[in-house]
Amino acid sequence: MLGTWRSHADYQRFMVDAVNREFKRNPKSIANHESAILKMYHLELDIVKSDFVPLFSTTGKPSNQQPELFRSFILMSHYKHSGIDEWVAYASASPIICALVGVTPDNFPGASTHRDFLQRLWRASKPDCLRVFIKKPKDKHGKKKQPPKHPGIVADMVKKALSGQVFKAIPERLLQTLFMKTAVLPSANAGLLGNVKNLIVSGDGTCIESNSSPYGHKICNCESRCDCPRCFADPEANWGWDSYHERWFYGHTAYLLSVHNEDKKLDLPIYIKFVEAQRNDSVSLIASLAHARYLYRDILHFDSLLADSAHDNYPTFNLLKQWRIKPFIDLNNRSDNKIQADGVYLSKNGIPICADGHEMLNWGLEWKKYRIKYRCPMATGKVKSCPYDQQCNKSLYGKIVYFRLASDIRLLTPVPRDSQQWKETYKRRTASERVNNRILNDYELEARKRYGKSRLCSFAFFNAINVHLDAMVKFVFEPVENLGEYLAA
Repeated sequence: MLGTWRSHADYQRFMVDAVNREFKRNPKSIANHESAILKMYHLELDIVKSDFVPLFSTTGKPSNQQPELFRSFILMSHYKHSGIDEWVAYASASPIICALVGVTPDNFPGASTHRDFLQRLWRASKPDCLRVFIKKPKDKHGKKKQPPKHPGIVADMVKKALSGQVFKAIPERLLQTLFMKTAVLPSANAGLLGNVKNLIVSGDGTCIESNSSPYGHKICNCESRCDCPRCFADPEANWGWDSYHERWFYGHTAYLLSVHNEDKKLDLPIYIKFVEAQRNDSVSLIASLAHARYLYRDILHFDSLLADSAHDNYPTFNLLKQWRIKPFIDLNNRSDNKIQADGVYLSKNGIPICADGHEMLNWGLEWKKYRIKYRCPMATGKVKSCPYDQQCNKSLYGKIVYFRLASDIRLLTPVPRDSQQWKETYKRRTASERVNNRILNDYELEARKRYGKSRLCSFAFFNAINVHLDAMVKFVFEPVENLGEYLAA
């Protein structure tokens, strides 16, 4: 059963007293922990107590260190430790870290208690370690993403999303709630996300490699190769295609929704979803966006979505149109054939091409007829000469092409692809890559001794919380010259 939950105010008093005692004994030792002290001092955990109550029965020995264990894992991520046993040995020997966790050195939670805490956060049973060995695929996809396994899956998921399904029955749903309450909401209230009424969100998937062996461990007595089930340390891992490095990887895929604060030059994650390694990003987007809209329904409003060409499909554009989210999605040249709309050939940017091969000039939107007007590039001065001038331009105004916005929601977006607004907005999509780098590399998500979907996903959320706390330290929490005196005051 859930026992005593120390309030945040009581924890702050305990931590301040313990840190001040250590500061008086060894002032230089505090300087190396200033960022961690500020993070823990302001990390509010009282708001998540109600989320922990259902995790425990009403009988049995009380568990009195749940907020302390939560802080321990945040600090474990902050100090970039991957092994729980090593972390417990390191942290319990440091009076400062023990104070930040909220315990005394002789009462630091053990390694088994830490593991039990992670199991409670993961809302799914432990998978069977036995499964059939899966060979590494031989075909390659180059710079293209691995195609969806089931044709039409995106359209099916869009249909479910439009009917009201939010895809919230996921093992990491509790982690997502804790992440929302302890990191995203404080950042939103502090103005770090920008305008929460009109958020520009970037979506992208990233490869998470498992440190476990893709070959498993044979448990049968067969002397030669066989198809008998093997025991795998990470049974949910699989082979997926890494289009960036153009190679196969063994592990999982994390799909993240991120935002970019242009004023502060800040990138922050707001949603994380772990899926199979081979899942296409276009499939992950639908489930992630549906759940994120449900999770933040009274807090954040998604105005625009930025995504790469892997998300370029008609069902996704239809979904965004129904949800009134502006799409900024790069076109996917699926073949060498020219793209057509309304009988006119288009460039890769979705702009009409004249007879000489130049993009025509966007001349604005006619709201009454709900169509976009394009003019001849020569008549507008974009090019100096054209061999087809006499054929096309029968007036000084030049040839005109009209596109009805309702004719092709994928090619004719509300914000034209050749406009300056499109270019400036789409630049923000790199926020996803920077956030992925922070979680994977800066906080070493793929470190040794860390494998298994539940373990990797849990630390992805702990790392993401630290990314938000780093931003709070930089922009919100006031820096102090003498941290010991500040805490004493």
